Amino acid sequence: MNNKPLKSNNMKTNATREQVIEAIDQVNREQGYSITLNRDEQRGKWYHFTLKTKSGIPGARTSPNGRNLACASWHAHGYIMDKIFEINPNAVIESLGEKYYKGFRWVDKNIGSIMSPYYFSEASIL
Repeated sequence: MNNKPLKSNNMKTNATREQVIEAIDQVNREQGYSITLNRDEQRGKWYHFTLKTKSGIPGARTSPNGRNLACASWHAHGYIMDKIFEINPNAVIESLGEKYYKGFRWVDKNIGSIMSPYYFSEASIL
């Protein structure tokens, strides 16, 4: 079984840094999360960012072997992406090699192995 956690989900968007921060703040208030920015970098027209939180609290995630990680969960990423699109309906977000637009459907992915599947949604601490 592959117990290595995925690398940070490097995301980029044409939304502004201020819009991303507002989305994070709104989701934190609504969901009781403590999500913050890890990567925070403007490069040309794209704003690059990653999300983090303290381990073991709502909004964080666990590894396939149950270890608490200081990474934002699948649910937290989805909620923040929804908020970015609510704030800026023309935004484009690139994440995990895919482009997302307003109205996207969040797809659960196996982060475990074929023999021991473990999905993003199962790794979320709600």
